[in-house]
Amino acid sequence: MNGVDTIVPILGGFIGALDDIHAEVQDVIATDDLVALRLLVTAVHTGNLLGVPASGNRVQWDAVDIYRVAEDGKISEQWAFEDLAAILSQVGAIKLPWLG
Repeated sequence: MNGVDTIVPILGGFIGALDDIHAEVQDVIATDDLVALRLLVTAVHTGNLLGVPASGNRVQWDAVDIYRVAEDGKISEQWAFEDLAAILSQVGAIKLPWLG
């Protein structure tokens, strides 16, 4: 699978498990045809997230999105990075050793 066929099930799993999602832009960096955003994302864990049942916990994590903008001003490529370890730690699925 490529493109939309790959990302739709992944996004559906996250969006279906998290309510009240908000993303606050922390930084914007642009050079040539690339634009990068650093985001602080918050949500409430209300559904099955990668096999983890709803905890009701409010979660917060960092994300980075990078976009390639074509000459016509449309986004031609996008890369997204989410701190999944932070999310899974806050819903009780894993224990991060650096948090004690």
